[in-house]
Amino acid sequence: MAYLSGGSLSLAHASGHCWRCSQRRAWAGLPQVGGGSNCHLSFLVVTGPLLTYMSIRDEWQRLVADREHIFRLKPLDGDPAERTVLLSSEMNGLIEGPWEEGEAGNRLARLLATLHNIVAGRRLVVCMTPHKARKANIGRLCPVTDSIWDIRCQDKPALRVFCAFVEKDVLLAATCRPRSVKVGWLGWLPLGDRNSKEWKRGIAATKREWARFFPTYEPVKGDNLDGYLSNATLE
Repeated sequence: MAYLSGGSLSLAHASGHCWRCSQRRAWAGLPQVGGGSNCHLSFLVVTGPLLTYMSIRDEWQRLVADREHIFRLKPLDGDPAERTVLLSSEMNGLIEGPWEEGEAGNRLARLLATLHNIVAGRRLVVCMTPHKARKANIGRLCPVTDSIWDIRCQDKPALRVFCAFVEKDVLLAATCRPRSVKVGWLGWLPLGDRNSKEWKRGIAATKREWARFFPTYEPVKGDNLDGYLSNATLE
């Protein structure tokens, strides 16, 4: 355990030898880097001997306010903001619009409508067992220990938005991939079979985006649906 004494971190964290931080970097597929800046205690603001805890809510709100490559999807005019969808630069660039008329514009408009439904707090069906989703809006992916999910956009061509939960009713949408057929304007290969490399790449990309924005935190985990979403039911 680390501690502060007279405003100084314990030796383990000052030298970067923190087991907890090493585990988180391994989860995100990042190399192990020495030095206290990579420690999970970097969210502690030190003023002399005093500590101020910065929660993950403080952190994502700061990132949105500073527009540091993370964006908050605004609700449609007249809709409530019951949930929060945070967008990576990739996702923001994809749905920001305006789009040219045609297949891409039509499909992106429907993708945006799916995300707006989440923000508005509309009822969601969730599958927490990997590979078992049928009609679910959101499904948990394998391995469950990573706690990476996909928003299942079933309109043709079917798309999957890879995401992770920052806190209850707040998710980070990291990347969008075509489900079964090639979508030229999207730029990624179809995910295909559930054991394909493309699924693994989508999950890895989501973990990298998470580590980029929240290196000192883990996504929401566990088997309690209420810990992830309000107004949701299990498939």
